[in-house]
Amino acid sequence: MNTTTADWQGLAVAGLSQLTTDAMPAMELLYLDGLAIHLLGPEAPEPPYTMEHAVTIASLLLRAVADAPVVGAELESGNVYETTTSAREAVVDGAHRLASSGGLGAQRLVKRFLPAAVGELEQHKEGPEAQVRSLFYYGLLAIASGPENQTNAETSDGVLASFRSWDKRIGEGFVPPWRIVAQDDSAS
Repeated sequence: MNTTTADWQGLAVAGLSQLTTDAMPAMELLYLDGLAIHLLGPEAPEPPYTMEHAVTIASLLLRAVADAPVVGAELESGNVYETTTSAREAVVDGAHRLASSGGLGAQRLVKRFLPAAVGELEQHKEGPEAQVRSLFYYGLLAIASGPENQTNAETSDGVLASFRSWDKRIGEGFVPPWRIVAQDDSAS
């Protein structure tokens, strides 16, 4: 499929404009899952890291934003820390502000995120788990900072709290619904 520049920008703007706080847990998990599969899987990128690697990471971020409303908000259960709630609201607000700029907003987001993604891949090249955490963090902050490229400590802390919450749930055995494989009835 050949996607033109206008196509990816239009899809990005549509995703950013439809993001809601109810869809944020799904967006976070979709992005985290995509990062983990890409960076911890058998075909993980290797140094030296390039803009091509960063484009893949940015694509995972934008795909998570676009697909979140489809996946739904049923994924979040248990305690939701106030910092996580305010961070999610900041991400949604930043997404809407970026979308209100149309294709220029999508361009700003990607142009800002690409060098950060290359830098984080390189900085954490010895630890793919750290790459996942760092790219989750910077991806959500890039959206929350909106077209003005400004955010605050409360949002930053909330994004990290969100990562820690998902990391804990996954560590306790949570599997995203799209990763659950139906058991073969003939095996019993």
